This record gives sequence, C-alpha cells and structure tokens, in this order.
Amino acid sequence: MPSEHLHIASFLVHVRPDRLAEVAGWLSRQPDAELGGEDPAGKLVVVIESRHEERILALIDAVQQRSGVLGAALVYHQLLDPQTADDPQEATHETDAS
Repeated sequence: MPSEHLHIASFLVHVRPDRLAEVAGWLSRQPDAELGGEDPAGKLVVVIESRHEERILALIDAVQQRSGVLGAALVYHQLLDPQTADDPQEATHETDAS
C-alpha cells in the first residue's frame, strides 16, 4: 500500500575533514537526497524527500557506516500531503528532532 504522505527530512553528518569530499560525493549520488550545506571542518547537511520513512532511516544508517563518518543525526522531519506538497501551508505534521 503506498504511503499517504511525503516525508521531508534533514540530518547532519559529522565527518573527519580528510574524508569530507568522499562522503559528500557519496551522499550526492543517493536517490532523493541532496546536500543542503557543507562546512570544511567536517559538517554536512543532507535533505531527503521520500514517500517512505524507512528510506530516510536507511540512508541515515548507511551514512553512519561510511568510513570517516563520526555521526549522523536527524534534525527535521515533516509530513506533507503529496497532492499539496508544493504549498508550504499544507503541512500535515511536523516534528523537530532537536
């Protein structure tokens, strides 16, 4: 059964600075994910959009297993109605993971 929501999430990744380019490149090739920010000190912001919450959790788990990654943490999660996802006032549920 298809999901009734579109999941939008962001998470932070702390990476050893000498592995930043490698991890950033890997993340940029992941389906439905994009880099929202990068700091040369070893911080990455990742934004992911998916119809399945499991996809978001799987990506966080996978990035935590990458060599050079020190940690990854969900910081934002929002559920949208796919029919009105382009209208920011139509959010059905929002959570702040902080």
